[in-house]
Amino acid sequence: MFILKNKILLLIIALIALSFSSKAQNQKPDSTNLKCGTWALQFGISSNFTLTSFQGSTIGAKYQLSQSRAIRGGITLNGNTNNGPSSYSGSIGDSSAGTMPGNSSAKSANISFVIQYLWYMNPNGPVHLYAGFGPSVLYDYYHSSFNNPYLYNNGNDQSYWVKENYNYVSTEWAVGAAEVVGVEWFACRWLSLHADYSEVIEYVWGSSSSNRSYNAPSNTSYISNALSNSASSKGWELNNSAVGFGLNVYL
Repeated sequence: MFILKNKILLLIIALIALSFSSKAQNQKPDSTNLKCGTWALQFGISSNFTLTSFQGSTIGAKYQLSQSRAIRGGITLNGNTNNGPSSYSGSIGDSSAGTMPGNSSAKSANISFVIQYLWYMNPNGPVHLYAGFGPSVLYDYYHSSFNNPYLYNNGNDQSYWVKENYNYVSTEWAVGAAEVVGVEWFACRWLSLHADYSEVIEYVWGSSSSNRSYNAPSNTSYISNALSNSASSKGWELNNSAVGFGLNVYL
C-alpha cells in the first residue's frame, strides 16, 4: 500500500509538471474541466504527502450540477473493539498470595456525515475559486469496562484480594452547518488539486455514566462499596480547521 501511494504521488507530480508546460504554451483557460454531470472521488493529502480521507470522510465524492454549481459530501464510519483477559499475582510477606484473573474491554463507534453545496465563482478561469455551505451530523459512542483484582492490606498485617469492577458509557450527538472557501486547479482533465478552509457551527449534546464497585471475600473485614456518577452536557460550538489540501479524481 505504501509503494502504491508513492507511485500515485509521483504520477501526480509528473502530471502537474506536464500541465504547467502545456499551459505555458497556451494561456487560454480550459472551461470544459467542470463538466455538468461528472462525478469525482475526493482524497486528502496529509503532511507527509500520503493520501488520506478528505474532511475526515472515509468516502468522499463530488457531483457537478453545472460548470458553476456542485454538491459534495462524505460519510465516515469508524469502530473498534478490544477485549483482553489478564492475571495478577501478589505476595503477603514472604508468602505468595497466588494469582487472580482479570479482564477489560473497550468499544467505540463513530459516524459522521457532511454535505455541501458549492458555488464556483470563476468556472472559466485557470484557477477555480469556490464557496460552499451545508449540514453536518455526528454521532459518537464509547464503552469501557474492567474487572480487575488488587491485593489490599488492612494495616493489621492482613492482606486479601479485592475485586474492582468499573463500567463507563458515553454518547454524543452533534448537528450543525459547515461553510467552506477554497480553490481548485486542474492538473489534467481527470485530476485536480484543491485547498480549502472550513468552519463548523454545531449544537452538541451528550451524556455519560460510570459505575465502580469494590468487593472482597465475605470472611474479611473489608466493607464492599459502590460509586456511580452520571453527567450530561449540551451547547453550541464553533470549530475551524486548518487549510486542507486534497485532490479530486474525475470519473
